[in-house]
Amino acid sequence: MTLQVGRIAGIPVGLNYSWFAIFALVTFTLGQHVFPALYPDWSTAVNWAVGVATSILFFLCLLAHELAHSVVALRKGVPVKSITLFIFGAAARIAREPPGPGAEFLMAAAGPLSSVLLAGLFALVWVATRSSILPLAAIGYYLAWINLAVAAFNMLPGFPLDGGRVLRSIVWRRSGNYRKATRICSLIGQGLGYLLIAGGIALGALYYWVSGIWLVFIGAFLAIAASASYRQAMLRESIKGVTAASLMAGDCQTVPGELTVQTLVEGHTSPRDRRCLLVGEPGSITGVVTDIDIRRVPKRRRSTTRVSEAMTPVGRIAAVQPGDDGSTVAERMTESVAGVLLVVSDGTVLGVIERERLVELGRSLVARGA
Repeated sequence: MTLQVGRIAGIPVGLNYSWFAIFALVTFTLGQHVFPALYPDWSTAVNWAVGVATSILFFLCLLAHELAHSVVALRKGVPVKSITLFIFGAAARIAREPPGPGAEFLMAAAGPLSSVLLAGLFALVWVATRSSILPLAAIGYYLAWINLAVAAFNMLPGFPLDGGRVLRSIVWRRSGNYRKATRICSLIGQGLGYLLIAGGIALGALYYWVSGIWLVFIGAFLAIAASASYRQAMLRESIKGVTAASLMAGDCQTVPGELTVQTLVEGHTSPRDRRCLLVGEPGSITGVVTDIDIRRVPKRRRSTTRVSEAMTPVGRIAAVQPGDDGSTVAERMTESVAGVLLVVSDGTVLGVIERERLVELGRSLVARGA
């Protein structure tokens, strides 16, 4: 779940609910442990005030890091859907892969470069205030180091970290093979994730278990993200030139909206089996009902809940034309709240494309070593 807080340069910015937990943890650590240890003469109020201010500025720095990626992406013609702050930092959701290795290099390098520049700015704040305004100097000192750490971590050569994308752009440029470059850098990313997990276990056993667990979480996140990013990249690459019509489910069934969910489950082919149920009448489709929609309805209410109440309305589902390219399908699928895309021609819904089907295609490509 994400709370939308506004737009910057036209890009929606949101806070994932996991962000509130990490914000509280960072603030608590700074206000209760870090600053009291460094400045024992400060009062509790000063420690917490500086801790809160540092946390806010830290996450604004992460936002600036992602904005740097996004601005370069937009200038290279790559749409940016959103930027989200979450428990592991921040992430920009980019609609498609860069058009070439040069664009990827610039997009990937922009984030760490912005963090280095921010580190320099806060270092200047520390130098200018260390003899006069200690709280401000403390903020500058901490943020200078943390921005350097963010830049250094992100430049580790494991996909999908920034350093892994920089490495991919270099391998891509030298080999001319996008798939090979993505495969190599994804494997490095997974290996790096496993190393972080092993390091976290060792750190937790030998030194401080909280730090160890945190490092294990980061390593697991990186390993999973590397694998998932590779599948997504291969999927987008593989369906270029494939039309939406050929990706569309060909066995759609139309059911009336007045039908109850219980009747649908018991008397009609369920979405779990058919995976494509349109609601309405032929030529006048009002929505799509999926297995997820049905599971949202408690069993005790299924006999009184109509399909039209459980469905996802057409207006909330992204649509493509039958002749649209597969890359357009992958891009629009990221906008779908229902996990499906409508295939529409002259205002008539012809069928749907399911996210699950695309995911299965991506997995099969990875299994074949594509």
